[in-house]
Amino acid sequence: MLLGQAVRSLPGLIVNGIVGVVLLFVTNIVLADDLPINLLTVLICAIGGVVGWLAILVLHVLGIAF
Repeated sequence: MLLGQAVRSLPGLIVNGIVGVVLLFVTNIVLADDLPINLLTVLICAIGGVVGWLAILVLHVLGIAF
């Protein structure tokens, strides 16, 4: 039963990761030209999805990181 739940949630996680990476690239083009796109930021967006992208954006705007 647990494996069935994991398999059903896998497509949602993949879509969330893809949306996060796409948002990173769109943000770099439209909003913040100086937002770095490197291995770290792409991994954060791929693993964290939209929440990862939002964390990167907030940290960049506040000048804490990235």
